[in-house]
Amino acid sequence: MTIPPEVLRATQARFELRQGQRRARLERLDVQGTGAADTPERLAARLTRLGVPLPDAQALASGERQPAQVAEHLPTVTRHNLERLLGTNDLLGVAYLDLARAAADAVARVVLGGARGRPAGYGTGWLCSPRVLVTNHHVLSSPEDARGAQAEFGYELRPDGTLRERVTLTLDPDTLFVTSEALDYTLVAVRGETQPFGYLPLLDAPDKHVVGEALSIIQHPGGEPKQVALRENRLVDRLPDFLHYETDTAPGSSGSPVFNDAWEVVALHHSGVPRTDAQGRVLRRDGRVASPNDPDTELDWIANEGVRISRLVADLRARPEAASPLLSEVLNAPRPAPRQERGEPGPGAIHLGTVTPAPDGRVTFPVTLSLQVAPPAPAPVPETRPYLDPDDAAQAADYFAGVGPDLTPPQRFQALSEVLARTHTRPLGYDPARHLYPWVDLWPDGLLRSLYSGRVHSPAELIAADRSAAERRARLATQEGLDVAALEDALPYNCEHVVPQSWFARREPMRGDLHHLFACEPACNAFRGNTPYFDFPDHDEVVRGDCGRREPGEFEPAAGKGAAARATLYFLLRYPGVVRQYAPRHLQTLLAWHAAQPPATGSATATPPFLSCRATATP
Repeated sequence: MTIPPEVLRATQARFELRQGQRRARLERLDVQGTGAADTPERLAARLTRLGVPLPDAQALASGERQPAQVAEHLPTVTRHNLERLLGTNDLLGVAYLDLARAAADAVARVVLGGARGRPAGYGTGWLCSPRVLVTNHHVLSSPEDARGAQAEFGYELRPDGTLRERVTLTLDPDTLFVTSEALDYTLVAVRGETQPFGYLPLLDAPDKHVVGEALSIIQHPGGEPKQVALRENRLVDRLPDFLHYETDTAPGSSGSPVFNDAWEVVALHHSGVPRTDAQGRVLRRDGRVASPNDPDTELDWIANEGVRISRLVADLRARPEAASPLLSEVLNAPRPAPRQERGEPGPGAIHLGTVTPAPDGRVTFPVTLSLQVAPPAPAPVPETRPYLDPDDAAQAADYFAGVGPDLTPPQRFQALSEVLARTHTRPLGYDPARHLYPWVDLWPDGLLRSLYSGRVHSPAELIAADRSAAERRARLATQEGLDVAALEDALPYNCEHVVPQSWFARREPMRGDLHHLFACEPACNAFRGNTPYFDFPDHDEVVRGDCGRREPGEFEPAAGKGAAARATLYFLLRYPGVVRQYAPRHLQTLLAWHAAQPPATGSATATPPFLSCRATATP
């Protein structure tokens, strides 16, 4: 798809306007590396998203510590993330290619309808939810364009150079069609079975990238079979609505996803910046001045521009259509579970080992077949018992008998910590599907509500989802080079640790401590990441997601503040010195949230008593 002249001019104007800032950043990049090209706050936020504990991330961003000093005590996957980001080690685990393969499956060639059945042009798009495809506005500008277009999945070459069998799906603009000329995006519903391709969710977290970070792009350049520009690209500038980066793209790449190293989409590619001469005339690759009739493939491109995903999501959330089922699914889609790899035997596959055919081509082998048929173990179901223990109130005074009002604050802290350590004698391993969903987090109506968004779920729904995710993790974890912690980040449970697991290296008994675990769908779980809580003064006046608001290094949930605050304060008492991420200002925020949202008394419309009280100081 040829980039429209007006889009090209606007992109070039933005690029030229930023020449001074970009040149200064590139000089810092070339001399001091990635860590010097962005603000310390954004670098620290990016590092925490990659798993670096906040104090270490802040020390690295401020220059107080060197990467080698921090890396030595980090888990393997976090250390590798840190080294790649800062450019000290560009080696990648083989699992990186598996993630790239999975991401590529969701990318399609968009074929535009033309006269007499011939294509009028090509673009690229990708599934951003199981039923919705995203591309550029200048690729699909209207519902009429979408009705005549098709999405071709799997249009790519096999290792032997032959084309794979593609799957062609039609678009359904009558069900959903949302477009923005200003941000150059279009979302349109897709007809047909898309499950084999997965999807690439629109994550609006602001810390998915820093200037200087390597980016990758999967594309159909000029309508050709699917190709990838892998990490030989740098993010060189960040604007409010756009990113500028160096990468190899071509016409037809419009609508391609641009990825960071975690294969999260950071931008929707939409335009390029051609080289110009002193008079501002666009140049060809051969150095000659381009004519209006020259195809885009002949132009000398020096940089590219993509629409920031966080800005795209903010625009979608502000639209009236945001409440529609399909668009709501897009805005709240979690990371999809990895699909079974190509060539990987499925459940029940029989392995024959090495067989040698006879001269006539026949193969003979003995078979011993033993079958044991048993019904699957039933999933836990919500228990039937009193919602509140009637003896709790009477026992509370005895429980805190040793914590008198005459103690100083340090003495009171020590006394409470000792009470918790003495009475919590039966630690449980981490298994939310066994302990959290069937009973601990239930509301009086027998349902679960996501901590940060308030969305309602049945216990059986989350139990089945987590059981399925656990099975996939166990299968994938057997592959050499795959880190279990990384798998959990890629396949998050519907469970939130209000004190992030990376802060205590996923150790027990902290990991399974039910006092700081809550039901929370993966979209909100991933949105918060491992960011400390924060109270934004203008929280209710700005555009924010259903999960809350997040800025670099700061997160304020949309719901559940009181319960989250009490659970965090419990953790600090129960495990003193284990985490260092909360300064006095953070503690004041937690205390304020507790005061503003005290434990309720049991209605189905307020914070459930057990959910909000279990994290105070009860055994």
